[in-house]
Amino acid sequence: MSIWRSESAYISRYAGGGVLNTLVGFSVIFMLMWLGVSPLIANASGYLAGLVMGFFVAKKIVFRSEGHVTTEGIRYIAAFLTSFVVNLLVLQGALVLLHMSAILAQIFAAATFTIVMYLFSRWLVFSAGMKPPHPNK
Repeated sequence: MSIWRSESAYISRYAGGGVLNTLVGFSVIFMLMWLGVSPLIANASGYLAGLVMGFFVAKKIVFRSEGHVTTEGIRYIAAFLTSFVVNLLVLQGALVLLHMSAILAQIFAAATFTIVMYLFSRWLVFSAGMKPPHPNK
């Protein structure tokens, strides 16, 4: 299997799992913003809601890792926190420097989080325990 085909299988599963996680996260974010909570607090709450679900989707479905739950869990939390800090910086920059609307800024920040988190998950969190990808499954 070519490197691109192998990687595209991970990316496809990551995107599919991300759709579910995104629906949950954005539901929390936009509901809280509708209730008057600040965009930064709403953002943190939405990402926290998806943390546990995201770990198990990535471990079991996306990367099909057989690594130890605790080891990968610690790495996942570290990757999540790092990605989340990048997310907050992008969100704050979009709101303050670029004067984006809160909704557009949330979407821009979420896209950044997604890319950074994939890179960490693929190359740091689950790499040791991953099974080879199966693009047709």
